[in-house]
Amino acid sequence: MLTQTAVIEMKKPRREYGTGCITARPNGRFQIQYYDALGRKRRETVSTYAKAEKLLQKRAAMREAGTLESAADSRIKIDALAEAYKVYAGNSAPKSAYWITLVWRCHLEPIFGGKVAARIASDDLEGYIALRLAEKAAPGTINRELTVFKAMLNHAAASDPPKLSRVPKFPAKLREANPRSGFIDDKQYAALVANCKHAWLKALLAIAYNFGFRKGELLGLRCGQIDLEARTIHLLPGTTKSDKGRTVPMTEEIFGLLSECVRGKITTDAVFTWSDGRPVKDFRGAFAAITKAAGLPGLLLHDFRRSAVRRMLRRGISKHTAKRISGHATDSIFDRYDIVDESDLAAAAKKLE
Repeated sequence: MLTQTAVIEMKKPRREYGTGCITARPNGRFQIQYYDALGRKRRETVSTYAKAEKLLQKRAAMREAGTLESAADSRIKIDALAEAYKVYAGNSAPKSAYWITLVWRCHLEPIFGGKVAARIASDDLEGYIALRLAEKAAPGTINRELTVFKAMLNHAAASDPPKLSRVPKFPAKLREANPRSGFIDDKQYAALVANCKHAWLKALLAIAYNFGFRKGELLGLRCGQIDLEARTIHLLPGTTKSDKGRTVPMTEEIFGLLSECVRGKITTDAVFTWSDGRPVKDFRGAFAAITKAAGLPGLLLHDFRRSAVRRMLRRGISKHTAKRISGHATDSIFDRYDIVDESDLAAAAKKLE
């Protein structure tokens, strides 16, 4: 006795070449098979032959209209989109690629890994936020993790052909804590320098306090970047956060300190080295010692960058020039460093008097 599937197999007409085919599966379901506009083989399974015939016709019409790709790609897993984005980040933003990979592996993948990308909705994103808050993650950290996730989905949607037809609406960013407002004045800076036992540390602090260089920019300095004849410091393209180079003239104090740091060294040597010649990579102990001795516990090196911005503007240096010296790329970030404290307001009141 023939089964219903066998009867259908006997009755179904031979399809025209290129229009796809319908195959009966052992479990009683029917699988359609067709090729998309890019020549990729696609398969879908339904419960009846009539549904298979109807779906195959629908897919053929979508292929002719150019709307097939988004529907056919709706089964792509988020893992594939993440891998593609990591490759893109490695090529276009190598400095961020490691952090992006870390965010995906440690936080995003455990929650979204294995899921169909097209099925991720705003509710899933809200659930992620709730989970990370329960884990005591800072709002700023969660915002940046979701920024990475959104960039992954947008990259997939913008690819050719698109790997994703729709990007879910992301929740509003969480309110972040106010930026740190620590800074030092000339008197406190003098107290720190007075307690320095290392000549290189005095030079490093002088550059940080006057020019606001970042920690990585300071520790990455090589003797070839110090031009004693022109009295300038050259930060090379690719060595800064913005990847843009800049040249900054030295003050008399910095010139004297750097002259001692580069004496007897070759161009490829690090500017800041310990007494045995090893490049300085970690100086937290030395920095903690001088801040404690100067009565400034809890001070961070990044507070010098903030202080440098405030100091330059107070001395009449234009915002444009100060940005070029400190290396800030945008006004919004620069303005966060231009902090007004009670002494600024008191000075303003005196001027009004």
